[in-house]
Amino acid sequence: MPARHDELGVGSRAWVRVDTSLRIYWHTLFDICPELLRLDGEDGRPSDGQPSDGQPSDGQPSDGMSIFRPFMAFAADRGLSFDWTYYLWVDVWLQGSGFRDRVDDDLRLTLIGAAAARWAVTDRSPAVGLVIGTRSADRGALPLVVGWKPADLESGREIETLELEDPLPDPATPFGWFTTTSRSLDHFPGWRDLPL
Repeated sequence: MPARHDELGVGSRAWVRVDTSLRIYWHTLFDICPELLRLDGEDGRPSDGQPSDGQPSDGQPSDGMSIFRPFMAFAADRGLSFDWTYYLWVDVWLQGSGFRDRVDDDLRLTLIGAAAARWAVTDRSPAVGLVIGTRSADRGALPLVVGWKPADLESGREIETLELEDPLPDPATPFGWFTTTSRSLDHFPGWRDLPL
């Protein structure tokens, strides 16, 4: 459990093993969404003013641990899978954290786009696109985010936002998603909830 990582004794064999295992998740999050490091700020404090990791601020730039460790504990408590939904669950956690007031639409769209991009390169189903929507009650409606698989070997994945003239109904959960086997979004099959 990340929250207990330092109980292993910094530099011990067990600590190094756990640190190495967690490092890939840290890089998967902060390399793709470096805005999270700025969100964390230099003092490592969420907007409620309390240090989330219990450590005093030393004025150094954030290493993201006041976001990463509590999120990893949240994920462990819920048994979350770190598939394409990883970034969406980070957003869900942020919305319930002391960082909530610092999360803007651009950061949310970055997280949603990262989820769509990851789906587009890892999914092996016949679907060619993934559409992700948000609940408008959760801090206002965001445009739909669509991730398209590469159309051929020479092209890359495509991520785009869509605003429809006739908006789709809200998903029942913070995020809803559906896949499509065609690049023309001519029907709405209904929202699916985030998988655990």
